[in-house]
Amino acid sequence: MALTDVVSLPVVSAACLLSLGFFYMRRRAHNSKLPPGPSGYPFLGNILDVIKAECPQVLFTAWSRQYGEMVQFNVLGFNNVIVNKLSVATELLEKRGAIYSDRPNMILENEILGWDAAMPTMRYGNQFRKHRRLSQALLNPTAARGYTLMHEELSGRLLSALKTQPEKFRDTILMRVLLLYATSTIFRLAYDLDITSDEHHLVKSANKAVRQSAEAYQAAGALVDVFPRLKCFYTSYPDWAPFAGFKKSTAAIAEEVVRANGVPYDMAKEKIRDGSARPCLVNDAINSLGGLDGISAEDEWDLRGLAGILYGAGQDTTLATLTSFIMAMAHSPDAQRKAQAEIDVVISNDRLPTLDDRPDIPYLEAFIKEVYRWACPLAIAIPHAVIQDDVYNSYFIPKGTSIIASIYDMVNACPRPTEFLPHRFVDGTDLGEVPSDPRDVIFGFGRRRCPGLHVADNSVWTAIAQMLSSFDILPELVDGKEVPPPLKWGKEITRIPEPFMVRIVPREGRKHLLPGN
Repeated sequence: MALTDVVSLPVVSAACLLSLGFFYMRRRAHNSKLPPGPSGYPFLGNILDVIKAECPQVLFTAWSRQYGEMVQFNVLGFNNVIVNKLSVATELLEKRGAIYSDRPNMILENEILGWDAAMPTMRYGNQFRKHRRLSQALLNPTAARGYTLMHEELSGRLLSALKTQPEKFRDTILMRVLLLYATSTIFRLAYDLDITSDEHHLVKSANKAVRQSAEAYQAAGALVDVFPRLKCFYTSYPDWAPFAGFKKSTAAIAEEVVRANGVPYDMAKEKIRDGSARPCLVNDAINSLGGLDGISAEDEWDLRGLAGILYGAGQDTTLATLTSFIMAMAHSPDAQRKAQAEIDVVISNDRLPTLDDRPDIPYLEAFIKEVYRWACPLAIAIPHAVIQDDVYNSYFIPKGTSIIASIYDMVNACPRPTEFLPHRFVDGTDLGEVPSDPRDVIFGFGRRRCPGLHVADNSVWTAIAQMLSSFDILPELVDGKEVPPPLKWGKEITRIPEPFMVRIVPREGRKHLLPGN
């Protein structure tokens, strides 16, 4: 049963009225105007627009085109501002990061479903700063380079899978291969655990925890986030009372979250005990926090959450980037051939490119930047929240406002945005207002930037460089003619292409480097 069945309409209306009244009193006190935006209904604001939209990012982009670089909208009395221009996002989320680094209330996820140690949704405070310090120590650029051999080993497995009957790679088969690469990278990085199948029990448990949490949030999460007092229905409502099913359901999800984060963590600890552990986040963190015998229970809880969220935060975005890359290659043979030609000149034909070669392959670096721009794995960033009233460019931004950065709009602020053109990042032609390095946008902003960006970038670079070196990625043949796949992505915030068909053919001059040859 959804919480909407146990909360009366008068209670909701009264709460909205009080919230809106307080909001407008503060706005008048500042004598400042809000950013422009769509008009809404009393009490409801623009929630009906959001619900009716095909997907939020499409609606936000449409509003941005209509109202400009900052768009204000209201949902049940809670203020939101869409930022679609890089300069504005930089000013607010980077330069004013001291007050723009909080998150909106995510009570169901953080306080009920067991994700309280998940850094991406954590409120700004002492616990967040602790996680940030720990992640920076473990995932900084120098530490990230320590995983170079891991990337090469797992990329080798990817090449081997792509080599197997490549002409039959179509639809979800290709995505499963790429997903396994993303999954195995994260489990090796976090726990030093080898994952060789997407049917592994650890993968199933992690997928179940993430999926059920998302489904619970879609069903009722927004309501308890807007009205925190409803938390008592999850914590104090008697199990024997009528309609207690929602409470039992969320409790079961919380248990799955704890299990998904705890089991691989305990397996990593066992490897440390028996002396077989290789470098990984859990191993390095435990050693830095006093070792197995010295680490505190609080530090262990935080470390479980920090390691566990790498899967939820990193798996889909890596899949989205690599899948979009393959789609782009079927549309952009000239860019593909130019990148391959550079690799062939710099890298001898008896080996594959590695991260040590990265400084010597400048066109490939521009190519990777265009992959990030074109793929745009996240359409919008996780919202920031401002912790005090602020004014920007004469616009009033009230305390508690959610700032939603439209990454998609920022990386498409250029001529010919749908075309894959690496030269944008070589000579600046056709770059427009896109940042000179899209990684400055797609991995988030300010103090909320993804701490695993260096490892993720190295993983993506290795996979793409070695795939380009080893294969030609070609359109499907239909009646003897090449037919590029349609450019279609799913409706989720993570922009994963819809299943498509391509040919992945080993390159003649590099075929001998593939596993098994």
